[in-house]
Amino acid sequence: MSAGRVGVPMTDRILEFLEERNPGLKAAVWRIFYPMRDEDPIEVAVKPGTLSEEVLELTFDDRTIIVREEPKPVRRGE
Repeated sequence: MSAGRVGVPMTDRILEFLEERNPGLKAAVWRIFYPMRDEDPIEVAVKPGTLSEEVLELTFDDRTIIVREEPKPVRRGE
């Protein structure tokens, strides 16, 4: 894996990468899941309706990033 820019956390680099690929996507990110093994993809969950239910598979620093919409949370009491 490449070192990238020294001192910049991986999360910030991923958010910048997503923003370059799809403007406005950075603001829609809900969570980023980093797996324990390097061969497993990094999973990024975005707000419902951001991707029109499609799944993006991107490559960043020799790692696969899967971007998908997170289901809308169920309201309590309903």
